[in-house]
Amino acid sequence: MRTYNVILLFIAACIGGVIFFFACKYTYESKLSELKKKAEVAFGEAINQELINRNLKGDISLNFNLATVTDDVSSIVYWEDESGRHEYLLDIEKSTLNITDDTNVRLLHSVAFKKKPLQPDSLNVRWRTQLELSTIVLRSALCISLTSTDGGVKLQNTYQSEWCNSSNIVFTRYIGYACEIEVKGYLYYSIWSMIYKEILLYLSLYLILGYGFYKSFIALRRKIHSFHCKEIVEIINEVPVEVIKEVPVEIHVIEEVQKVSTTPIRSYKLGEHIIFYADRNVVMVNGIEKKNQAQACLLLELFLNASNNDYILKDNIIIDTLWSDGSGNDKRMHKAVGRLRSFINGIDPSLNILRKVGAYQLIISENSSFESNS
Repeated sequence: MRTYNVILLFIAACIGGVIFFFACKYTYESKLSELKKKAEVAFGEAINQELINRNLKGDISLNFNLATVTDDVSSIVYWEDESGRHEYLLDIEKSTLNITDDTNVRLLHSVAFKKKPLQPDSLNVRWRTQLELSTIVLRSALCISLTSTDGGVKLQNTYQSEWCNSSNIVFTRYIGYACEIEVKGYLYYSIWSMIYKEILLYLSLYLILGYGFYKSFIALRRKIHSFHCKEIVEIINEVPVEVIKEVPVEIHVIEEVQKVSTTPIRSYKLGEHIIFYADRNVVMVNGIEKKNQAQACLLLELFLNASNNDYILKDNIIIDTLWSDGSGNDKRMHKAVGRLRSFINGIDPSLNILRKVGAYQLIISENSSFESNS
C-alpha cells in the first residue's frame, strides 16, 4: 500500500473516531438524563405508596418564628404533637430539592415518617417495583439520613449496597416540612448497559462510512489523474504537423553522401528505404525528400543516440536539450513530442513514440539501424 493511501486511511479513521466518540457521548448523556428523571418519578410514586399504607390519627399544630421567617437564607418552624414542641431549621437549598412543593404534604410527611421512620430496604422494594413499571431493570439502593431535633443524624443504607458511589447516584431528595429526611437513590448502570445497542450501531456506521469515504477519495483521485493524462494526450494529438518541404530527388542517396567528403554528415537508417539526414533536417522515403523543423529533427536524433538505453529519453533531458535557455516546460515538451510522433507515423506506421513514467521511448522496427558518416 502506498504512503498516501496509508495517510488517507489514517485521516479517515481519525475523523470517524471523533464523530463516533461525540455521538456516543451525546447519546449516553441523553439516556442518563432520561433515566434520572424516570427514577425520580418512580421514587415519588414509591413514597406515595408508603404514605397510603400509613394510618395517621391525631392533631398537629404549626407555629412560625416571625423574626426568622423573612430571612433570605433560612427560617425556623415549630410544631407540636403528643411528644411535645419541636423546632427545625428550614434550609432554603434543601427546600428546593424537596420531593414536593406542597407545604401541607411536606407536613404530612414529617408527621407520618416521624412516628414510623422510613426503612431503606422496604422503600427500595417499592421503588424497584415502580422502576420496573417504567421499563428500568437495574439494581437499586437507597441511603436515608434522618436529622433529629437536637441536630443528630441517623444514617441507614439498603442491604448489600457496597457498590453505591457518587458515579451511579441518580438523585438526592428531601422529605418533610423541615427537609429533615434526606434520601439518595442509586442505580447500578454502566455506559455499555445504557447504550450498547447504539454503540454497535455507531461502530457499524463508523466502519461502513469510513471505508466508503476512503474508497470514494481514492476513486476521485484516480479520476482526476485520468482526466489530467487524457488532457495531455489530447494536447499532443491536436498539435498540427508541419511538413516544410517535400521534393522528389534522385534515388542515389548513398552516392550523394559519398560525394560530400569535406562536410560531416550524420545519417540514420530507420527502415527499408528510409534514411534520416540529421544535419540537413531531411528524411528520405523511397527517394522522396521530406523536410521537417530543426527542433523535431534534433529531438529525433536525441532518441536515436539513446539506443543504449532502449531509445528512452527522460523529460528533463528533452527539455534541457531543446530549450537550453531555460524556457522549456512540460506543456511545450508534450507538444514537441506530439509533432514528432505524427511526423514519423506519417512516414512509417511502425515508428511510434510511447509515454513512460517521466520519459518517452522511440519505437522502431527490429530491422531498423543507423549509420553515422562524417
